[in-house]
Amino acid sequence: MRVGIDNLIHLENSIRVLCKIIKQNEQFNNPLSEYTLRRELVACILGSQVRYEMASTALRRIERAGLLKDKWWSVSEELFETMIFKELSRSDLVTDSNWCYRFPKKRARQLAKARDAIAEKSLIERVLSYNEPKKIRRQLVSEITGIGPKQASMFIRNIGISYDLAILDTHVLQYLSIKKVLDQEQMRVSTISAYEKTESVVIKYADSLGYPIGYLDWAIWATMRAARELSL
Repeated sequence: MRVGIDNLIHLENSIRVLCKIIKQNEQFNNPLSEYTLRRELVACILGSQVRYEMASTALRRIERAGLLKDKWWSVSEELFETMIFKELSRSDLVTDSNWCYRFPKKRARQLAKARDAIAEKSLIERVLSYNEPKKIRRQLVSEITGIGPKQASMFIRNIGISYDLAILDTHVLQYLSIKKVLDQEQMRVSTISAYEKTESVVIKYADSLGYPIGYLDWAIWATMRAARELSL
């Protein structure tokens, strides 16, 4: 994605405005329930390597089929993976007729394994295990299939625990590369150690602008996504 100087200035201005809006609407008082945490975790797993709209539709289908209910997540049930795969791969004659999730088999398997881990130790227990968000993230990455550093960071932010972890998705990395905040080596964030090294650089950049990283990356994501849609 090539960005001219004028467009880059527009992007920067939009990001600053969005940071202010996010700050004004920040809410950390949402009560945590196991269902709420489960739904958010599934959303984060489904959102890996697919467009936001596709992940949202997938989550809607799974929830509509009742597959987020306690009975499916309290014990290991072999039918669960089959049911997830069915919801992610089938077409709907009334709505989403041309819809097809990108990785139905892979995600069904990941969600089944995640369910097995959560059946042994609930998500509430996991997020309350540590006071430090980074420790919670490391635990999620190491113990729950389908959760990488980006997904874990998103989960922690979306459930209202912290805005101090970076969500380094392709939109954010691309913008920070354009701004020359990151070099090519720092763009590689597939491991938790590499992720945290790049995150430290991005946090310093966010601090220089006067915003928590959780505000900045959210604003960058929204701005770059809109820019791509408009072919800027």
